[in-house]
Amino acid sequence: MNNIVSNIKSLMKEVGVKQEVLAEQMGITQGTFSGYLTQNQDIKYGLLLDIANKLGVSVVDIITFPDKYVPENESCVKCKEKDEIIKNLSDYIKLLTKK
Repeated sequence: MNNIVSNIKSLMKEVGVKQEVLAEQMGITQGTFSGYLTQNQDIKYGLLLDIANKLGVSVVDIITFPDKYVPENESCVKCKEKDEIIKNLSDYIKLLTKK
């Protein structure tokens, strides 16, 4: 998990986005986001997907950073479709658990 957290921090620096801004875009507090990056809290796939989307990269690119798994000149339509389905399911599960 530490490599993924380190990769997220590096990507944030590369993209030029601060924790506060990314947390706000994700709809969570900066403190919550900071907890994921500093307190070894588990980052579930849905959260990792949301971070990747906000940073404009794929989940695989976060995991393999600084290497790119899918070259930029290739599109991965099926991967994006699967990511969207997983995000929608994750949102639906959150909604159901709140009831």
